[in-house]
Amino acid sequence: MFENYSAGDYIEAWCTKCRLELGHTIVAMVDNAPRRVKCNTCNSEHNFRIKSSGKKRIPSTGKTKPRNRGYGELISRLSDSDLSRARKYSIEGNFEKDEIIYHPSFGVGIVSSVIQADKVEALFRDGPRLLAQNRQSPAVQKP
Repeated sequence: MFENYSAGDYIEAWCTKCRLELGHTIVAMVDNAPRRVKCNTCNSEHNFRIKSSGKKRIPSTGKTKPRNRGYGELISRLSDSDLSRARKYSIEGNFEKDEIIYHPSFGVGIVSSVIQADKVEALFRDGPRLLAQNRQSPAVQKP
């Protein structure tokens, strides 16, 4: 199942720190199977695990574009001009998928999905966050 992998290759694995299935780099192999991996998002090193949902899944071979893009990989693809155009996050704002935002507490992030008209999920350096959008700020709301 893992015969096409070697140390240093990209693999999708369950990150014990991020608690998500993300891109990892294989650090050690035992009997032609990944043993230790390093998360490309949070840089933690841990034993290789397939997603803990109970469903066994064959990881990608690295030959195709990974489905779960990590924060570090996304930020490294952006130029300084892209980062300077990051929109400041506001609860009143309306954000779209793949939009670059700046949150005062979490820093630069990328909207990974629009959950509902009033909620988005954004990926920040310390992991994904659920953010509100399209709402009046509490100071403006009328009683």
